[in-house]
Amino acid sequence: MTAWLAEHMTVHGGFGILVAVMLLPALEAALPVIGALLPGQTAVVLGGMLAWHGHVSVEATLLVAVAGALLGNLAGYAVGRRWRARFLAPLFRGERRRRYTRRALGLIEQRGGRAVFVGRFTAVLRTLVPTLCGATGMPLRRYLLWSAASSAVWAPAFVLIGYVMGPAGPG
Repeated sequence: MTAWLAEHMTVHGGFGILVAVMLLPALEAALPVIGALLPGQTAVVLGGMLAWHGHVSVEATLLVAVAGALLGNLAGYAVGRRWRARFLAPLFRGERRRRYTRRALGLIEQRGGRAVFVGRFTAVLRTLVPTLCGATGMPLRRYLLWSAASSAVWAPAFVLIGYVMGPAGPG
């Protein structure tokens, strides 16, 4: 999968790499549940590797990775705000889902900011937390603060992991 993704990222040169580094994390966080199938974090790591090989600058890769994470988080939040009932209804079907959904919503209401921060670093939570924050009515200003903080740590961490791994990765 990573070889295929790296090959397709480089088809359009530096522009294609930066688009993938921005778009995949954005879509991952913006599309609840479905986003878990997208390789957003992988694209960010590959962006770092490709930066090491000189296909793009590491600074541009860092910038678009942070922007993609932030834009995706905001879109996911907006989805939760707008389609709260439609999004939550399937999560309340069945006793087990209902129990987990109530627990997740309770955690977001109690520890909202920390949930946003930790969620950015966890694959499935990265796709659900933004939408759940919007659905629970977390204040936008508070959400933005935590989203910006988590994106500003997450994106550089994974770009730099890729950059350090660059010599062993696709070139």
